[in-house]
Amino acid sequence: MLSSVGSSGLPRATGAVIGLHVVAGVWIIVWGLASVGGKRKYYMEKARKDGEKDVDSRYALPNLYVSGNTIHSKAFNCAQRSHQQVFETYTQFTVANLAGAICFPCTALLSASVWFLGRVTWSKGYASSEGDAKKRYTSPFSYGIWTGLLSSSILGLMSAAKIALA
Repeated sequence: MLSSVGSSGLPRATGAVIGLHVVAGVWIIVWGLASVGGKRKYYMEKARKDGEKDVDSRYALPNLYVSGNTIHSKAFNCAQRSHQQVFETYTQFTVANLAGAICFPCTALLSASVWFLGRVTWSKGYASSEGDAKKRYTSPFSYGIWTGLLSSSILGLMSAAKIALA
């Protein structure tokens, strides 16, 4: 039933892939914004208590990252980096995955699920690393961001070839 063609001419499961991208994509971005906002306040307060200089000018918006080499600035920058990295890969992942969903919707749905699970575990590991960026891979699921991106890219290319050669 999922592989049957709907009135749009696309496999019905393509709708599930699109739905997953809409719901999970918005959730990932909003969750990241809230997480970084909370971490900014948390590390600003810790930096003040520890007597760091120029806390307000270094930690406050519009600064994306915090200048300096303190434990608190490193910890906040890891949290910020976990969120910023979403924007560096999300567009490519989405385009490749949705292209793959045209011909291979069930596999694209699995690939997207792996990517979103990997994104959450990778971001949580990075944001809670207290400045040690290597801790972003503390969960084996963290590698899902790369597995999902690679598999979606392959699916997108396979769909393109299938359409071009049809």
